[in-house]
Amino acid sequence: MRYNVDLHIHSPYASGVSKNMSLPELSRQAKLKGLDILGTGDILHPLWLEHCREWLREKAGCFYFKDDTDRKTYFILSTEVETSGRAHHLLFFSDFEKVLEFRKDIEKFSSDMMVYGGGRPRLSLNPQELLGLCLKHDVLIGPAHAFTPYFGIYAGYDSLEMAYGKQWEKVLFIELGLSADTSTANLIPELKNKKFFSFSDAHSPNSYRIGREFVCMELEKPNYESLKNLLCDVGKNQIVYNVGYNPKEGKYNKTACRDCWKIYGLEDAIKLGWRCSSCKGILKKGVEDRIKEIAKKQGNNQLKQITNRPEYKYLMPLYELIQMEIGKKGSYEKCAQEKYEKIISRYTEIEVMLEVQEEKLREIDNGLAGYIMAFRKGLVAFRPGGAGHYGTPFICQSEEEKRLKEEEISREQNKKYIQKTLF
Repeated sequence: MRYNVDLHIHSPYASGVSKNMSLPELSRQAKLKGLDILGTGDILHPLWLEHCREWLREKAGCFYFKDDTDRKTYFILSTEVETSGRAHHLLFFSDFEKVLEFRKDIEKFSSDMMVYGGGRPRLSLNPQELLGLCLKHDVLIGPAHAFTPYFGIYAGYDSLEMAYGKQWEKVLFIELGLSADTSTANLIPELKNKKFFSFSDAHSPNSYRIGREFVCMELEKPNYESLKNLLCDVGKNQIVYNVGYNPKEGKYNKTACRDCWKIYGLEDAIKLGWRCSSCKGILKKGVEDRIKEIAKKQGNNQLKQITNRPEYKYLMPLYELIQMEIGKKGSYEKCAQEKYEKIISRYTEIEVMLEVQEEKLREIDNGLAGYIMAFRKGLVAFRPGGAGHYGTPFICQSEEEKRLKEEEISREQNKKYIQKTLF
């Protein structure tokens, strides 16, 4: 059976996370989004673990929350942890007993796991040591947002073997992160046999946060065992397609100045000693350049795709598209919310953005339907993101309009940009 899966979220006990995070609210929002399976996130934190044990039911190895309509949202027990060098990793557990056993083994390596804000615990372990403990307890592990310049595994290591040691091949997946997609990461030779996951890293339960990146999976059951079998190519479990942001919208996509957002090529940044020629701010290497750098170090000098991958479909939040369509005028927020609720009362957000036929969309809202169809056709120009600034998408109504907008953006590359407003 096919499931839409997002296994990277957080709890209220991690820093910078909405206090509205709860399993009932996540389940309600997942229904609006069109998600079937979520990660619990932060399962090592004692208060969140207690919350999960209170609300989740279990049958045949499947954990689920059932709402008043008897709809089930399935959950896989998960967390994110940080090791030395600020490298972040995703972990998946089969059951609560495994969580408790693993937590007991790592408590001595963490000073913040048991306190408020410690939902993403920092461990005094290196990635190799963490991998050893995960193998001991049958915990699935892979690097979270693998390429981000601050917390990705490739920020500090040129290969998974350097990071995880001799048993690195037992790391079966990587999470791409918002600034990378399948085609960019598929340049790195050592990743040929690794599964690529695209998850949201959501810090809010709202439907425009969870599932902003997700994976459509074919699973025999919505549980840990089928996820493990997918990673090991066992049975009929497989990735059908990945869904996520266009990397140009990711805030670390391009090499850029942290202060004025001026974008640079890698060679120019090196020549300038990683200082901006305009404002003298610090330049931060982008994911796109870092991936090419790693690929060449591993022998892919021609930057060719290393293997065939499932399709990667681009997505943007429906609410963001509505904002573009109505413009920031008059009763902006009220109008946007009314449009959102009108269309979500008929279809899930994922269905609206990727699946519902054009005529059905136009029956609900003709103007918005035009924007959705333009998005599906790839009529989107991007002011690319970099150095912590999100990129900005512009929906166009024709190829000519897109070309002109891209030319305008190109002319602006030497100017300072205003960071995209988040909502």
